[in-house]
Amino acid sequence: MATVGLARRSHRKSRTGCLQCKQRKVKCDEHKPSCRNCTRRDVRCAFAELPRPIQSSHAVPTVPARLDIIRESDSPATSLTSSDRNQESGSQLPMKSSHASLDIFDMELLHHYMTTTSYTLSRAPAVQEVWRDEVPRIAFNMPGVLHAMLAVSALHLACSDPSRTTSCIARAHLHHNAAVQDVTPNVQSLASDNSAGLFIFSSLTCIFACANAQSTFLVLFEHGHLSEWALLFRGAKTVMDYTSQDFHEGRLGPMFMHGTNISMTRRSAEALQQGQIYVRELKQMISRECLHDLKLSHVYEETLEGLARTLGVAMKPIEGRMLQTSDVFAWLLEVPNTYLELLRQEAPVAIVIFGYFCVALWKIESMWWMKGLSSRLMTQLNSVLSEDYRGWLQWPKDQIGWTLPRSV
Repeated sequence: MATVGLARRSHRKSRTGCLQCKQRKVKCDEHKPSCRNCTRRDVRCAFAELPRPIQSSHAVPTVPARLDIIRESDSPATSLTSSDRNQESGSQLPMKSSHASLDIFDMELLHHYMTTTSYTLSRAPAVQEVWRDEVPRIAFNMPGVLHAMLAVSALHLACSDPSRTTSCIARAHLHHNAAVQDVTPNVQSLASDNSAGLFIFSSLTCIFACANAQSTFLVLFEHGHLSEWALLFRGAKTVMDYTSQDFHEGRLGPMFMHGTNISMTRRSAEALQQGQIYVRELKQMISRECLHDLKLSHVYEETLEGLARTLGVAMKPIEGRMLQTSDVFAWLLEVPNTYLELLRQEAPVAIVIFGYFCVALWKIESMWWMKGLSSRLMTQLNSVLSEDYRGWLQWPKDQIGWTLPRSV
């Protein structure tokens, strides 16, 4: 008996339909801006964009249609663009954020971070592995960290390839602004839900501020307020204080175990004894300046003890042990909040103490993101001090080789 041919089932799916219908495997009517299926289900409708040709004289493989990883509850992503977007631009990959999308240039920055930049953020191999492996994993689930990571990578690439300085710095600032906009409104929720991400964001923001030659860093405050990165940096310390065990046992464990060892070195009697000789004159100045204010004197003395330990480690590192950035920056985490407030108010004694801290910063300027920082800070400090106090900065000025810039 002849076999009766079965009629072929009609194709119900659309190759150019919306992403939501594709996921549900139903036919889309392709009505824009929202197809009828999505309108009926009251969900956001998004269509995949066709790849755009890459404007370049070099043969570059075409990137497939946009990889959408936006959740239905998120708002549509907008393109991360710059006035000087150049030949590196390509198809955009939207993030789970309303602030930005990624393009070919950003993919290059991601590759540069994982293969090169991550190894420059610490001198300890175990910590380098955290920056290389764990931080990107955190970034893929927290857009603010991804933006901060790409911002630092862009600044590093600018240092590595001077021919691309302009485009790299522009992209760095673009990502930094997007990172701050993404994280700042959500700091409180992140502190409890993603403390590791908040800590990494704060650390990357600090590195960005140090590497950025136009940064006001910590001393000059915008409109009388502590800078955003400094608030986040101090906020991260609060997070660490309350979730210390989680940090040591979690994915950032090697980083914090290393920090614990460094803390033990700074807190040793030897470090304090070595550092006392560098702050002896400052102690005498504080005694005179705060003669009738014991509370203020106590704040400065506490700040000065931490500075003595920092200088003790920085000026005479332990034999066979290389000085780490965390040896120095630990002081900023430990200083009393009252001292930071005095610094914000540009109190002369607070400014002078910070000038001595510049010597410790100068000792770690072999790191690319620290180069020139001590001199930039000293210029700021010198500009806000009166002639009566500038003489107290002579020792740190001599140590870092600072001279008054011609423009000042």
